[in-house]
Parts: sequence; C-alpha cells; structure tokens
Amino acid sequence: MARSIGMAGDATVFRAVIPVTYADGTTGFKSEGPYGTKGAATARVTFWRNWAVRYGCVNMEGWVEQGTVTWSRT
Repeated sequence: MARSIGMAGDATVFRAVIPVTYADGTTGFKSEGPYGTKGAATARVTFWRNWAVRYGCVNMEGWVEQGTVTWSRT
C-alpha cells in the first residue's frame, strides 16, 4: 500500500518487527513501517500480539526497531 509521508532528512523512524512461523515450519520476520513515532510502531506490535492470542497462535513476541533515513538521488 503506497502512502505519502514527509520527514526531515535526519529523521528517526520506527518499524514493528513480527516473528512468523510458516506452514512448513520455517521461521522468519515481517516488518511494518516506517512510522514517525515509537508509539505507532508499538501499536502494530500490540495488534499482532492480540491477534495471535485471539486465534490461538503461539504466544508471539514482536519488537520495535529504530533507524534513520539517508536520502540520495537515484
């Protein structure tokens, strides 16, 4: 899904990282973001944690990662 976000060149961004176990038993990670605040990324982790509990999945632990953006002309 495309979205338009504006941010300064030295902005700090956040993403929600969600561990995933696939049907074949392999594991990996999905990430959502970037978000402009830690709270927004934390909300996505909470959403997926609640979803996992609701549908009887294994107790899921996600986390928030922080990063910076480097813009360059391509």
